[in-house]
Amino acid sequence: MNTTGGRQLAAALKAHGIEQVFGIPGTHNLEIFAGLHSEGIRVITPRHEQGGGYAADGSARVSGKPSVLITTTGPAALNAAAAMLQAHSDSVPVLLISPGVPVRHPGLGNGLLHEVRSQSGVFDSIVESSVRVTSPSEIPRAVAHAFATMTTGRNTPVYLEIPLDVIEEEGPHTPVLPVSTDVRLPLDEAVLESAAQALRSAKKPLLIAGGGSRGAGRATAQLAEVLGAPIVETTAGMGVLESPNRVGAIGGLAAFHTLLGQADALIAIGTELAPSEFWDPGMRLPETIVRIDIDQRAMITNASPSHPLLARAEDAVEALVDKLGGQRAEGELWSAPLAEEIEAERAEWHKPFAALTEAINTHRKTLDGPLTLVGDSSMSCYYGLQLGVQLREGDRYLYPAGGGTLGYSLPAGIGAKFARPDDDVIAVAGDGGSMFTIQELMAAVEHQLAVSFIIVDNGGYGEIAREMLERGDEPTAVALGRPDFVALARSLGMEAQKVTDAAELAAGLAEARKVQAPRLFLMDEHSPTAEYLVNNPQFGK
Repeated sequence: MNTTGGRQLAAALKAHGIEQVFGIPGTHNLEIFAGLHSEGIRVITPRHEQGGGYAADGSARVSGKPSVLITTTGPAALNAAAAMLQAHSDSVPVLLISPGVPVRHPGLGNGLLHEVRSQSGVFDSIVESSVRVTSPSEIPRAVAHAFATMTTGRNTPVYLEIPLDVIEEEGPHTPVLPVSTDVRLPLDEAVLESAAQALRSAKKPLLIAGGGSRGAGRATAQLAEVLGAPIVETTAGMGVLESPNRVGAIGGLAAFHTLLGQADALIAIGTELAPSEFWDPGMRLPETIVRIDIDQRAMITNASPSHPLLARAEDAVEALVDKLGGQRAEGELWSAPLAEEIEAERAEWHKPFAALTEAINTHRKTLDGPLTLVGDSSMSCYYGLQLGVQLREGDRYLYPAGGGTLGYSLPAGIGAKFARPDDDVIAVAGDGGSMFTIQELMAAVEHQLAVSFIIVDNGGYGEIAREMLERGDEPTAVALGRPDFVALARSLGMEAQKVTDAAELAAGLAEARKVQAPRLFLMDEHSPTAEYLVNNPQFGK
């Protein structure tokens, strides 16, 4: 049977289990949207493609399945580039689909609407796989290839470009069935045995639980307890486990590097050991490194493990626990003498955000189901949420760690709610970052998504101002005008209120959950940086 490229695409997405996509229609992709409609695939319309990309990212992170964003050509696809960078850096399976210039388009260009000389070339520099098809019949196989790429080993985003003439052109349609990527790698028994021996000999083992340890939370906690190892979480690892050995997501603290410097063995599970996570490009690692990862390249990224275990985290960790005997270590953790130093530094950075995290922790205690907490690249998140929120096993913390993008949390929270409608979802952003994507709140209003949005206002780009002051520079271009966020949210049709303390925010979160509707909360940040920015406005000068 012959059918158009757009219809073949929609059918292929349906065959791969896609029931909804994020996307904005345009002149060049109308046949795709006609196909989506005929296949019964729901379309969630963002207000900007970057926001759509972050929403797809949030959906993919909480569902564990690929999510799809569809744009039109040129500026629309490029608008999504930052979101694809973020998905790539944090190993999130997002499929971006866009039209491109026609197959026989002049190589030098001719001024076609939305023309980009090499749109796929842009994404070649961002994602692992950037594919441009040249006929309708290629599309089913290209989609199957994209899904296999996104879900084999470490998750990754993919870009698929379909020339605009191919979208409308008819061709033979041969469906390609999805390929199972649930492959269990056999453990190397020799490496497993040597790793167990090395860990038995270690006096000060340290365990780092990354996002790749999700699904192995209880086994990871048991491994740490058998070894007497403190557990440090990455941002993606927050909510993976509960354990008395848990120290928290302290990778940005100087005390973490003191802890790491004293360790004589490191167990790194599903983490890149990235400088963006641990705020130090020159981490001093011990000689004994037991590294567990499902991806060969990740295994040797940022470290040379003495005992590389290429396997799913749950398989490798459970096998290690069995080798070690499963007997809980007695006595206090070797890191106990550092506890006071860690807590003092944590409290110093966290103090301006204590009311925020106290309210979220109070709210968390009232929930029977999971909490999905979404952060932005803002002080309220990396000094606030990460250092002060107590998540339970099964909770999620979504954070743009690698790309460090601003504007992530609001649309990512919306995407997460679409994927896991029964979860309680809270998205936190700073005033500066929120303005990158605040228009995406309309999607929450349109679909009456029960997401609580919290904006912490410090009068500008607070972290950059803090770094300028630390350098001895006069802060420049960082103090921002302060919009009335409450009035803005209300103008979009959302309930909104300003809160002044933890009790007021906790009560508001409870009310929002009760009525199951979106709500925005505004809090002022009380810190030396915020005081400086508010009292030294630079705009308009």
